[in-house]
Amino acid sequence: MKNRAAGFYLTLAAAILAVASIIMYTRAMYKTPAVFVTLAAVVVIEAVTIILNRRGLNSWLPLVGAVLMGFAAGYSFKPMVNQIGYVIAGLDQIDTLIPFIIFAGIAIVGMLLYLIAGFLKQQKDER
Repeated sequence: MKNRAAGFYLTLAAAILAVASIIMYTRAMYKTPAVFVTLAAVVVIEAVTIILNRRGLNSWLPLVGAVLMGFAAGYSFKPMVNQIGYVIAGLDQIDTLIPFIIFAGIAIVGMLLYLIAGFLKQQKDER
């Protein structure tokens, strides 16, 4: 752990946000299994990165995590389109969208953390 750089801690924070987004997505009104699988893959990739602790592997896996988090955030809108329309039309209350909005916010912040971490050193002795 002494050899870890800022990028490692950002990827760890993004993985924690991925777990939080899974929890929040379970509370959304309409869900799709592809989002759960994608977010679970992000958590597994982060665990593999920590366990293997390889220099070459650590450098590009945060970018894979960013792509997967972005896909999960984007694809999660598909089943919620009708519900968003109902709220805009006044046929339903905004509280039906709150868990989804929180999930999307967490997923987007996690994606941004992964993107930033992908361009930072994961270990102090990296070039």
